[in-house]
Order: sequence, then C-alpha cells, then structure tokens
Amino acid sequence: MRFSWFLLFLFSSCSYNEIVPVCKPDEQIFSNIVQPIIEANCVACHESDASPRILTTYGGVIDAVNNHSLKYQVTSLQMPPYGSNALSDSEIDIIKNWIDCE
Repeated sequence: MRFSWFLLFLFSSCSYNEIVPVCKPDEQIFSNIVQPIIEANCVACHESDASPRILTTYGGVIDAVNNHSLKYQVTSLQMPPYGSNALSDSEIDIIKNWIDCE
C-alpha cells in the first residue's frame, strides 16, 4: 500500500513543461533586406502620426510584427493598397520569413 502511495505522489508531482522558443526578428536582416522593401513600398503612407502604424523605425515595425498586423496586411495583399506599389511575391516571402524568423 505504501508503494502505491509513493507512486501516486511521484507521478502527481511530475509535470511536463514544454519550452517554446521565442523568436525575435533579426535587426540586421531588417536593416539590410526588409527595411529597403518597407521604405520603397510602405513608408510614404506610414511615416507620420496620422498613420495608424509608423514604419520608419525598427521599433515601429516590431510593434506591427508583435500585434500581427504587418504579416496579415502583407500576406493578405491588403497593403500596400495601390496596384503600382504592390509587393512582389519574393518581397512578401522576405517579409513573412523575417517575421517568422526563418
């Protein structure tokens, strides 16, 4: 009987804690690869306080990454809204992969 209580205690005190890696998009990749795409296609509308998102700085872009709006807007083709400034498939992939830390 004592042994069964011991086993019950032993297994009830065990827990499984999954470690989930935290990914932070790399600032150097942003500066070298992502920022030029954003500057060419997004900053004209997202550089002032009148815009809901300021995308002129790494911090502003990271805020848009953290609230999931940047990835959604880019991959859903909602931004940029004008056909002439549409992102290419490769530009969309670059931004998406940077956000996903791939």
